[in-house]
Amino acid sequence: MAALLKGLLTRGLESAEAIPTIKAMMKDKIFSLDQLTADNMPASIDKKIPSKILKKSRKNIGSPATTSRKKQKTTTPPIVIPPVTPPKTDTILINRSPILTLWATVVAKKVFSITLEEALTFGSAYAAECARTKGSSLGIYSEGSKHYCTTAASSAEEMEGQKFSLMNQTIPANQTVNGLRAIGYGKEQDPHGIWKSLTKKLGENLSFVLEKMEEAADQAGEDLEATAYSYYIRIRPDIPQGTKGWGAHGHLEVSKLSDYYPLDKAIGK
Repeated sequence: MAALLKGLLTRGLESAEAIPTIKAMMKDKIFSLDQLTADNMPASIDKKIPSKILKKSRKNIGSPATTSRKKQKTTTPPIVIPPVTPPKTDTILINRSPILTLWATVVAKKVFSITLEEALTFGSAYAAECARTKGSSLGIYSEGSKHYCTTAASSAEEMEGQKFSLMNQTIPANQTVNGLRAIGYGKEQDPHGIWKSLTKKLGENLSFVLEKMEEAADQAGEDLEATAYSYYIRIRPDIPQGTKGWGAHGHLEVSKLSDYYPLDKAIGK
């Protein structure tokens, strides 16, 4: 929001004009002046403002060659999902973190209508915040330690409009040239790094688990946002309680992954 405000003020708008303009843009999911065009200009913006913004924006666009070079330097390639390979066993031995990351990714992708790359950053940020909370409750992380992080909450307050509610956690995010990037442990998350980590931990089972989770999310429909965490609790690998379970591996039961509606009794269906 601060970047938008600075940009609008630079283009000659007064603060009284800029604030409602930013709110209208945020409501229409426009987080950068570079995204703004005459075609997608929010209808609620004062009629005098579009000409000021667009006129100034055109002066800053530069030549087509310059713009093309900039895109080549900043745009990252999309993540490619390998073909699905069914697991060779009924269970997958793994710890909970990658399963939570992947499920939060699927939920974010569906609920926020964003790309896989964007959703991966939310999945990672969500898992990071859950790990911080769990680690603090177990006494593994203490306030002031290098592992303890309150950046997510403070960043969410500072960025105002760029806050997202995901399974009862508030996740802040920045709008970048490559799309939304959620913030975890105080920094923008890298989707390619997250995907690489998930590939390392789930191996050839990654595409299969992702597909089954997406099927589960489709089954949930409008119930997804309200019941997503309950689904995770049901499918997560069993591990010892307390500090003994921190980072421990458990068995993920493959048969549970795409079967969302044993939750019917829990949600009163």
